[in-house]
Amino acid sequence: MEYSLSCIKMQTTEPDEILVVASGLKSLGCADPTIKVYHFENRMLAGGARNKGGELATGDVVCFCDVDDIIHPQKCEVIKNIFQSQEIDALVHNYNMGLREFDPVKDTHIEKVVKTDPLPSTNVEAPSRLPICHGHMSARKEVLSDIKYREDMSCGEDGVFCQSIVKSSQYTLYYTPLKLINYIT
Repeated sequence: MEYSLSCIKMQTTEPDEILVVASGLKSLGCADPTIKVYHFENRMLAGGARNKGGELATGDVVCFCDVDDIIHPQKCEVIKNIFQSQEIDALVHNYNMGLREFDPVKDTHIEKVVKTDPLPSTNVEAPSRLPICHGHMSARKEVLSDIKYREDMSCGEDGVFCQSIVKSSQYTLYYTPLKLINYIT
């Protein structure tokens, strides 16, 4: 967890708020007073933790991250710029696998997601057909209030959530090919 938090602290644009939703642990301490840690005794799956994070966040846009992945140092800057300059409700992005370095962000091209992958897949498809990181998505609080993550799924809940946005008549999901997260294998 400390590594992901250090990635957040090294952002080129400071996040408005940092929340950690922890469940099933006896305690989770954090020495940094700017990080709000919410501890829930009963173990939650990722969908439950994301729903709690969406409820507890005070900002207009919530950006989800996992504690075991490396975050691009410009991710917060990119997310803020896209949401401020575009009329969008939610955003997903591309990712690296197993790398520790990132390319600098130069362009913030986005495209509207209009397709979901056919069953049994739980994912959505980018118009460019490039990979999508469903778990590290960002969404406006309004979306998170109206559409909830499935709390009974141990895998695929992020894709199902993104599918729900695409299938809704009220909200739009966009994609950027920027690789804003490194999954560590």
